[in-house]
Amino acid sequence: MFPLSRSLWLAALAVFIAYASPSSAASKTEAAKERAEGEKQSIEKKLSTLREELSSKERQSKEASRRIQKADQAISKANRRINALKSERDGVERRLTELRRSHQSVSASLSDAENLVEQIARAQFLNARRRSWQSLIDGTNPNEKSRLGAELRYLALAQTRAVANLEAEQKRILGVRAETQSRRLELTRIAKEEEQSRAELLNERRDRQKALKQLADEVASKQNEIGRLLKDQARLSDLVASLDKKIAKERAEAERKRAASASGQPVKHVALKKGGNFAKLKGRLPQPVIGRVASRFGATRSGSAKWQGLLFETKANAPVKACSAGTVVFADWLRGYGNLLIIDHGNTYMTVYAHADSLRKQVGDSVKAGEVIAQTGSPNGDDHGLYFEIRHRGKPVNPTPWFGK
Repeated sequence: MFPLSRSLWLAALAVFIAYASPSSAASKTEAAKERAEGEKQSIEKKLSTLREELSSKERQSKEASRRIQKADQAISKANRRINALKSERDGVERRLTELRRSHQSVSASLSDAENLVEQIARAQFLNARRRSWQSLIDGTNPNEKSRLGAELRYLALAQTRAVANLEAEQKRILGVRAETQSRRLELTRIAKEEEQSRAELLNERRDRQKALKQLADEVASKQNEIGRLLKDQARLSDLVASLDKKIAKERAEAERKRAASASGQPVKHVALKKGGNFAKLKGRLPQPVIGRVASRFGATRSGSAKWQGLLFETKANAPVKACSAGTVVFADWLRGYGNLLIIDHGNTYMTVYAHADSLRKQVGDSVKAGEVIAQTGSPNGDDHGLYFEIRHRGKPVNPTPWFGK
């Protein structure tokens, strides 16, 4: 009996070692893979946000450049208007100078004409009082008085007309000068307003140029950060792929050791078929929640980012159910996804449930199909409804064809 019991004990020990040690290693590798995938999703979310911010900054930069262009054009127009006003004002000043000189000349001529009229009037008065006997005493012709009187009357009439013309010209010059001075004041006022407008445009352009430089710096910073995150994303993608290979290798090794222990034959390569028939559920998979699909797989999310799953809109605190039986491999908060739960269904299929208000399962828990695993957030919160993904070999697939009608 002892040899038989000893054989059974050794076989049991071999089975235990085959199951325990590789499975433990596989579990650690799976956990590392899940952490890496979680970090990868976080980076993808951050990349999406950065691309959206970069796109926004670039749009703002273009708009700032367009506004600077408009400001430059407005400043150019203002400068042309100011120069035109200056030229017109210079012309008005020259016109005022000419009118001032004309007024002075006409005033001098008017004064001379008025003096001459007074002299003619005095001569007429004296000629009118001259007696005939005075001509006889002077030895002058008596008819000279009549001739002189006629000449004085003609001169008086001519000078009176000249005075009237000069007064009219003086009045016209004063009127034109008043209008010109009024125009000068108006031009001064307009020029002052134009200068103020130009100063405001210059200040506005300076502020916009400063904002444009700041935007350019921010765009450069975002581009650098995106470049760094893209490298991180590529590294994580390689890590997830290597983890998939390692998990498959460790599971295959565990299966070979188990088969060898059971048969007592040398270890041979055995294809691993971890339990579960998730692939057969395609077209019959139940939805995880009751609600409207708000965003579909492949739709543009922001910038160049695409949705890798479905976003459901639900009522407050709606129950989230497992689509199929499996094991919880991740249940924690993840930046960009809130409370996140991942179920491993075997054969490298996983389902992802994000933006939950609360999680009801923990890592290592087995769940049945239709079992409540979480509940959605409040519609008044930032994260409401449910974000759902199906992943095969670590890559997201379109969930829509999986659901039953």
